[in-house]
Amino acid sequence: MDEFTIVTVIDRPVDEVLTALTDLDRMPLWMPGMSEARITSDGPIEAGSTLVYRGTFLGRSLEMPFVCTGLTENKHFATRTTAGPFYLETDSVVEPVAEGTRVTSTYRGESRGFFKLAEPLVVRLSKKHWETAADNLRALMEDHAI
Repeated sequence: MDEFTIVTVIDRPVDEVLTALTDLDRMPLWMPGMSEARITSDGPIEAGSTLVYRGTFLGRSLEMPFVCTGLTENKHFATRTTAGPFYLETDSVVEPVAEGTRVTSTYRGESRGFFKLAEPLVVRLSKKHWETAADNLRALMEDHAI
């Protein structure tokens, strides 16, 4: 299993950053290749909620079901896939710092099927994908666009 961590500082309060990270309607604004993210279970997003992300990666259309494995107000948001071409766990911790909010996101994953054939490339491109997403989120939040 491959793992990497991305740290981003966003000049916004912790509560706003965690709200943006869990706002599935706005996620496609900052997540490259994502066309839709939505909750598929009843109620608000919480630990145990099921989600689906749709989009493209490496030119292939993807639909990836996820489950929220952790959500702590103003502290933490975590998910993992339940099916799809990747096994992926995301774990994001937010904490106040002098410059705003530090987001420390750890990604653990393993490719399956078609993507397993090109795993080193997939890992490198995945890291770049998540770095771009973090930069997009920071820029949009600091510009007050989301």
